[in-house]
Amino acid sequence: MFDSEKIKSLNNLEMIAYNYIIENLCALKTMTIRELAGNCHVSTSTVLRTINKLGYEGYSEFKYALKEYLSEQENQSVDSFYEATVQVDTFLKKVKDDSYRMTLQPAIDLILNARHVAFSGIGTSGVLGAYGSRYFSNVGINAYSIADPFAPIPPRGLENTLAIILSVSGETSEMIEQTRDFKRYGAKVLSITNNENSTIAKMADYNISYYMPESESPNEKYLNMTTQVPVVTLIEILAHQVSRKYKENKQ
Repeated sequence: MFDSEKIKSLNNLEMIAYNYIIENLCALKTMTIRELAGNCHVSTSTVLRTINKLGYEGYSEFKYALKEYLSEQENQSVDSFYEATVQVDTFLKKVKDDSYRMTLQPAIDLILNARHVAFSGIGTSGVLGAYGSRYFSNVGINAYSIADPFAPIPPRGLENTLAIILSVSGETSEMIEQTRDFKRYGAKVLSITNNENSTIAKMADYNISYYMPESESPNEKYLNMTTQVPVVTLIEILAHQVSRKYKENKQ
């Protein structure tokens, strides 16, 4: 329902409205624009700008499109128990577009130009880093993962290294410090985050963002449960695209 390229144009206040919208799609059916603005603590003009940037001329057009979308989704039972389905589905459709290759090409070039690829992250992102390094290795890319994100980064020998930093928020202090050290010692940095306006995204040589609704653990607030389906998808796509380039270069 929402194009990830349009989401990129949202500022911080508009992102607050956007996040509320995607987390409360069903409730919006009977909600006025004033009620929506009040619930996400922004002005009605901010809500309207958000809707305009997402591709709708006004609130009425947006609500009509929402009604149509929810009607189409009624027969898809998975939506009833997995709230991220809407955005995951949109993302997976987006990556199949030829235009998305333009977004991925700088990342592919960084990997092709690196002698070593180092994955790093904390928590779930760390687990995905281990998965990413193994997947890259399986297609012939010299990759490894940093098991201890608190370990110091060596000051020498990183000139031909690409660090792939995985972080949902892009604001984890340890990962910010690690990103800084990688760049200080000569490595290139590719970040995969949920928001291109995050600190790590801005520090990186290139960033890919996936814009999923953020979710926290019901038991521990500091545990991030934002879906990582897009991260797995991006890791696998990048690996296969680089592998394809390797084969083309050998011919």
